[in-house]
Order: sequence, then structure tokens, then C-alpha cells
Amino acid sequence: MSRHHIYRFDDFLVDPETFMLCRNGDEVHLEPIVLKLLIYLIANRDRLVTRQELMDTVWGDTVISESALSKAVARLRKALEDDSAAPRYLQTVHSQGYRFIAEVEESEHPDRPGSPSRKTASAALRHGLVAGAAAIVILILLAVFWALSPQRDTLRIDEIRSLAVLPLSNLTGDPEQDYYADGLQDILITELSQVPGLRVTSRQSTKRYRDSQLPTTDIAEELGVDALVEGSLLQAGGEIEITIQLIHGRSDEHLWAQRYARETPYVLEVISDVARAIGSEIDPGTVPPGPERLADDPVDPRAIDAYSLGLTHLDRFTLDGIRFAIDQFQRAVTIEPEFALGWGHLAAAYAMESLYGYASPRESIEKARAAASKAIESDDRFYIGHSTLGWVRLWTGDLDGACESFQEALRLNPSAPYALHGDADCLMLEGRMEESVARTRELLMVGPFSAMHNRPLPYHLFLARRYEEAIAAGRAMQVRTPQFSLHWFFARVYWQLGLFDKALVEERLEAERRGDSPLLAALEEGLGAAGPIGAMRAMAEALVTRANESYADPFRIAEAFARAGLVDEALHWLDKAVDHGSYEITYIAFQPEFDVLRDDPRYKELVERVYRVRVPKIRRPD
Repeated sequence: MSRHHIYRFDDFLVDPETFMLCRNGDEVHLEPIVLKLLIYLIANRDRLVTRQELMDTVWGDTVISESALSKAVARLRKALEDDSAAPRYLQTVHSQGYRFIAEVEESEHPDRPGSPSRKTASAALRHGLVAGAAAIVILILLAVFWALSPQRDTLRIDEIRSLAVLPLSNLTGDPEQDYYADGLQDILITELSQVPGLRVTSRQSTKRYRDSQLPTTDIAEELGVDALVEGSLLQAGGEIEITIQLIHGRSDEHLWAQRYARETPYVLEVISDVARAIGSEIDPGTVPPGPERLADDPVDPRAIDAYSLGLTHLDRFTLDGIRFAIDQFQRAVTIEPEFALGWGHLAAAYAMESLYGYASPRESIEKARAAASKAIESDDRFYIGHSTLGWVRLWTGDLDGACESFQEALRLNPSAPYALHGDADCLMLEGRMEESVARTRELLMVGPFSAMHNRPLPYHLFLARRYEEAIAAGRAMQVRTPQFSLHWFFARVYWQLGLFDKALVEERLEAERRGDSPLLAALEEGLGAAGPIGAMRAMAEALVTRANESYADPFRIAEAFARAGLVDEALHWLDKAVDHGSYEITYIAFQPEFDVLRDDPRYKELVERVYRVRVPKIRRPD
């Protein structure tokens, strides 16, 4: 009788022969690759096992990323109920590997007998024949049912119609270089968005998964996608190495993996090759545009570096962040004048600078227009130039041109988030409010954890006068993006519902969050003197004082006066908003606050100035 080794530690038993992990006699179900990882670590428990060794041995010929290894380790820890901060079994040696640290009892166990008795064999044969016959009958019935079933033409469960590209692991050993990995991730998302019929999650919604220990299946479920792309990059000595893999979201099955190595100036070519390979795996009959989309010629690495650094700072939405991003995008396009993505994001940064109140709209919008036009001139097959040009046109009253630009951006990239938002606005301006709200829900699927991509749904519900739904959507947004304040939004909704006290609570919280002492003082003084209406009037007057000293959006001042019921003052500041080029003036016909102005001829004249020849097409909610 032969024997084989088994391992015991605490109340666990690992049997490599039967490939089982048990705890107190009960089997603990693990994915085969995770159990193989555990067995390898136990067998080599007398030493540190490097991450590279594990990837080369446990996974064999399959090329995987560092992120995949980290997730397998996380699943193993979860099964063993081990704490990475205070490990009992699996110790992490930062940036190197792992060591199995528990006391292990190794013993021999007899193998199962080699052959059964004649009686046992005979019984087994009879049972096998009966079972086999039954199985054949079942298979025949299933085949007939399937042939007759109308479901035979439906999608296979493993078909991929949506995916997310997770942050690439930075193997340089320098966390300060994470921004470069983010830049390449963004370019890969842009390329994959060209695959027909594929929805690709925005980069802003995947940032939270950098170095995440969540199982792949959980990440895919949270993002609502069928598959994930994960990988790593190593840049050293003028060369770059990228390892990428495609993982099925529901089964965690590794569908495809490849390692690429090129000289750094050819990094865009690598990204195109990756996108083509993944597109072919998803649908062998469809090959995305590929290398011709990005330059075949070498690209100065300094341009990619500046572009990547700009993206990281743009995501912060702060004055310093946006202006630093503008500087970096300018540097990128100075180095590579035909860098379409660089021009496109420079245009977006200019638009954001004014959108967040950091610059005058007129000046910023013309800079954005020039950069967007240059992006299209450099390569009109990239969506970003068309998308930003659409917003420029929308904010300057060219509504038809804006909607055409958004449609072109969506033709090039059906997952383009800012184009989806713009298209929702176009539908609203045509009076198709239900379709507009549906479009914002579609945007939410592309960017479930991005504040910028969550905001349009509650806002459009507010413009549609669906206030309770707007509040519910706002609350849901707070759960997904807790870092983004919505006090200002709830204040507006509650005011329209006549819940003035609740609205002022939200106004107070927003002023406190911003550290806006003058506005807070005005609120309290006005409230004490004349109640909620007095508070709103005092806040509007405080904003007027501020406008005399520094930048303040006249549209916001008009809103405050309208809520206070002061028609003349509201119309005066709306007139200034039109002259000033305030971005929000596009929504003048839809803002609930301005319902009090609608019968005034001066308001109707302002609407005609904003919408021009399109006035007859504007259909606001009743």
C-alpha cells in the first residue's frame, strides 16, 4: 500500500493527493488555483517565496499580472480567516513575496486501495450501466428540448458586452509613478471603447480598486460588467513591459493573457496591440481599429509622462489641480504637436476651469474651443475633441452644432461619458425628458463611482420636477460617491417642495463645508429678521457684494433672488449671466426656480437670446 503526505495546521487539513482543504472535517471549497497556491506555500514554508516565483510556478505557462496574484492571496486569506495586518498563516513581505508562518504537522496517509473486490466491482458495474443509460436518456431529452427551444439563439452566458479596465499595477517600486500607469490605463480604455457593442467603464470609477484585495467577481459585480482587464507595467532602462489579462467577471476564469515588451517610445503601439488582442478575444469576428488609431511612429516619452500627470491632477477638481493639469497638457502637446488626446484633455481642462468657478467663462470657453478644434484636426477619430467641442457649442448657444458633436463623439465611442451627458441635455432641450433621464441612467452604468457621472441623474430629475425621485437619486449618489457634497442640491430640491427649514439646514451645512463665513452669517441674520425668505434674500445680497469684489457666477445670484421671490433682481442677474456667458444659462428654460419669472416679457426675451432660432423647439416640463 503506497502512502502520500498530508499537512495539518490548527484545525485545517490539506491533502495534496485528493486536492482538498478541510476544517474540522468539513471541506472548505476553494478555486483550484488558490488551493494550488496554498499547497505550494506550505511545501516551501521554510523560506520566503517571491511573487515572481509564484506566478511562474503556480500558474505555469499562464501569464498573469501582479494584481491577479494579490487577489488570489486575498481569497486564500478569506478562506483561512487570516488577517493580513496580524497574520497567523500567511505573512506578506512587502514588494517581495509571501511566507507560510503557521506550525505545520506533516504526516503520511495511506492511498486508497488499488482495486475493488469482485463483488464490489460487479455491483459497481451494474450501477454504472443503469446510471449510464439514464444519463443517455436525459441527454437525448435535453438535446430535443434545446433544439425546439426558442432560447437557443439567446446570448451565451460567457459573452462579454461590458468590461472595466482596472488600474495597472506599477512595478517600478516607486508609488510616485502610479500616475504613469493611470495614463496608460486611460489610453487603453479609449482604445477598447472602439470595440463595437462593448460598454467600457470610465477610468474615474475604477480608481477605487487600485491595490484592492476584493475578489475579481465582487469587483465585476460592483461595476456591473461582464469582464475585467487587469495588468501591470514595468518601465526601466528605456524599455517598458506590460502584462495584461482578460478575466471573466462571473467565473473569475482567465480568458486571455499576454506580456508585451517594447522600447518606451513605442508605448502607444503596445496599447493598440493590447486593445486589438482583447477585442479579438471578445469577438473573433470583430477587430478594433488598432495600431492605426495611435501613432506607429515613436512618441516622445516626455509627452506621455506629462499627459499622464495632467490626468491625475485634473481628477482632483481643485483650482491648483486643474491649473497644474493645464500646464502638463500644454507641455505634452508642445512636445508632440499632433497628440490628439493631449489636445482633447487640454480642452476639457479649460472648460472645467470655468465650470468650477476658477476663471471667466468667456475666456476659458474660447481656449477650450481652440484646443478641441486642434484635437479634431490632429486626429478626428478620437472622441474627446468632438465631445468637448459639443460642450463649447452648447454653452455658447449653438445647440444644433452641440448635439451634432455629441452624436459624433458617441459614434466613435459609445461609452464616452461626457458625450452621454451632453446627449442627455440635447434630449431635454427637445422636450424628450423621459429619454433624457434614461440617458443619464445609461451614463451611470459607465461611471457608477464617478461623482461627475453620477450628478446628471438627480439633476435631470430635479429639472423634470420629479423631486422625490431626485432626492432618492441624490441619496444613492452619496452612497456611491461619499466624497462629493450634495448639500447644495438638496437645498434646492427641498426649497421647491416648500420644505424651507430643511432647505436652510442644507444651505447651512454647505456654507460650513466651504468655510463660507460671510454667507453663513447672512443666512442667520436674514432668517432671524424675516424667516426663510429673508434668509434667501440676505444670501443673494451677500453674493452680490462678493461679485463686486471677486468672481461670482451671476446665474447663481439670479437663482437665489428667484427663490426669494424677487423678480426684478432675478431678471437683472439673469441678464448679466447671458452677457457673462455663464454655462448654466443653457438651462434657463428648465430651472424650477425661474417658474416665478415665466410670465414676465423680460424673461421671454432672455430665453430667445439664449436659444435663438431653436426657441420653438424648447419644451420645458410643466
